[in-house]
Order: sequence, then C-alpha cells, then structure tokens
Amino acid sequence: MPSPSNVPANVPPRVVWTYHGSALVRDYHGAVRQLGRLIGLRPIEVSDSNDPMIARLGGMTWIADNSVELVEPTVPEGGPARMMASIGPGMFCLALQVDNLAETKAWLESRHARVVGKLEQEFLFTHPKDTAGIYLEWAAQAFTEWDPRAGAALPPLASPPLINVLRIDHWGALAENPQATLARMQELWPAPVLWNDMTTPIDRPYAGLWVGDGVFTLYRIPDSEDEMERLWGIRQRRARVHLMSLLVDDLLAAEAVFRSENIRILRGSASDGLIVTHPDDVQGLILAWSDRAVQGQASLWDK
Repeated sequence: MPSPSNVPANVPPRVVWTYHGSALVRDYHGAVRQLGRLIGLRPIEVSDSNDPMIARLGGMTWIADNSVELVEPTVPEGGPARMMASIGPGMFCLALQVDNLAETKAWLESRHARVVGKLEQEFLFTHPKDTAGIYLEWAAQAFTEWDPRAGAALPPLASPPLINVLRIDHWGALAENPQATLARMQELWPAPVLWNDMTTPIDRPYAGLWVGDGVFTLYRIPDSEDEMERLWGIRQRRARVHLMSLLVDDLLAAEAVFRSENIRILRGSASDGLIVTHPDDVQGLILAWSDRAVQGQASLWDK
C-alpha cells in the first residue's frame, strides 16, 4: 500500500457496492431469530469484540442480496454503546466498498472530512459532523471466508422465511438541510444522482444516489416530533441513517404476515405499494416494504 504522503488527494472514491448497512440492536441473538424467521436473515460471521471502536457482539448477516451488520453493544464506554445511548436501536451507518482505500482517505481529508481508523485495517469511518450528520464507513476488504460476493457459500436457511425478500431496495438517511446534504454527499463521492426533487412529499425520499448495487436515498426531517413518530415510529429529530427498504415479491402476503405476527403498520398498505412497520416490533429497525423498486435504478441494474 502506498505511504500516505505518496497518495494523490485528487482521486475521488470509486464505490463498488454497498459493503453493508449497520444496525444497533439490544439483543443480537433475538434479532437473528426474529429476522431469520421473518425475512430469511442469515448470519455469515459473528464475533464478540472488546475493541473500543467495535465493542460489540454481532457481525455480518445476509438478507436476499446484501449484507447487514447487527451490533449489540457490549462495552459501556465503547462507541456502539455511546451511540445506542444517543439514538437508540436501529439503522445508524452505511458502509461503502471502494477500490482504493488510501486514495479514498486522502480525498475525504482533502474535502475536510475527518477520518477515523487505520488503513491497515482496511476500513475507515468519517466523522458524522463532517458528513451532514450521516455516519459513513469506507472499506476495501474482500472477506472470501464469509462474503458471498467474494465466493463464500451462504449457510442454509433454518426454514423458509415468512416473507420473500427479493433484495434490499434502498437505504435511507434523514437530512437536516436537504440540498446542502446532497451537495455534501456529492463532494464525498461522485455517485450518480438518480433524482433530486424537493417537491416530493415528506414521507418519500427527495434524492437518490446510485451506489453500485442499490440506492442510497435522502429524506427530509419532519418538522415536529409528533410527525416524526407518525412517519418513522421514533420521536428524535436528527440527521442519521435511519431506514432499510426491502423489495418483496408479494406485498399483500407480507401485510398478512404483519397482522399474524403482531407487527404494527405505521403507515401504508399493499394497495399503496409501500408499508412502513413500527420499529418497536422489529428489533428497533425502521423498515419499509414495497413490491416496486425505488425510482431511477432499473436501467442501472443492467450495467
């Protein structure tokens, strides 16, 4: 790997795909059981780390076509525990796979984004205060021993899931200053912008960025805590990665599963083509469910 002094700072990150989304959970094993039964989540690696930067029981899991890290904080002074105390359970980070981490680090720092971590670990984090409040990880790892994209075999399903998820359709983040947030994301990496429309209703994403294997979307923060709770099931109004949206083959059947499993529907219905379930009933995760791909990405799947 080139020494940092020899790495050019004028090469923007080339994002290959979503490395994973990350979610804080209060009970790792409980989350694996419920999400395994519900949507076929499969653990592909698990560890119990006391490293203050990791400080969690959990690891990578696989849902349909992509990876989600489940994080149960274990060290009170560790980063995950502090974040749980600050924002509670739920999605909190998006990790992007890049093809050159040293160049990515140099580029991010040249754009005044503080970077935490060491290159030799093959993953870094940018400080959310420098990225519009959105917590991002950047990685150049290829875990052939457990990542299906690197040739690893998936463990078998314990049983057929109740809901057939075709893929993780998009990740979502709440933005404090919508247009400034989109501009900052574009400074960090030149992702194709699939759409940018501030007339979009508050419950739908106003912008979407292609990340190689899906879409990272931006939502406006609701104006009040009551509106925040109505739309997303939480009251805290702050910028953050907050949402995982799942594309399913039969939304009407999924709606029936929610009723039978006592999972409350916050809003939407099968006839609307979109359902958001209550995070308190699904491990603290804000999940959107749809049988229609988010706009703008169909043509990119074929590239």
